[in-house]
Amino acid sequence: MNLGITIRQLRKRRGWTQDELAHRAGTTAANISRIEADKYRPGAELLGSIAYVLGVKVYEVMAMAEGLAQPALSSGFDPDEDLIIGYFRKMPADERELFKAIGASFSRVRRTKPQTGTR
Repeated sequence: MNLGITIRQLRKRRGWTQDELAHRAGTTAANISRIEADKYRPGAELLGSIAYVLGVKVYEVMAMAEGLAQPALSSGFDPDEDLIIGYFRKMPADERELFKAIGASFSRVRRTKPQTGTR
């Protein structure tokens, strides 16, 4: 396996297009296309950004590319969670604090409420 194929597999497991990955990683779709085709080797900063948005560490991407590890995205990736994280990152600091307080409040209610067997 190689780096380009690994990045493509990780991107597709997320259900993202090259444009989506490029936007999230702060590069262009053309760069992602060249990387996936092994026509361009990303520098450390870009590789770090790509790995981060794909939810893996750079060393994990490299190990997968060398065939030393399997992609580990079966940890329950949830598109809604990704969407909420995206909203959170765009919020000003004061709104983030409010959002965290509301989330903590929901968490406390959920823990103290008796379970009824249905959600």
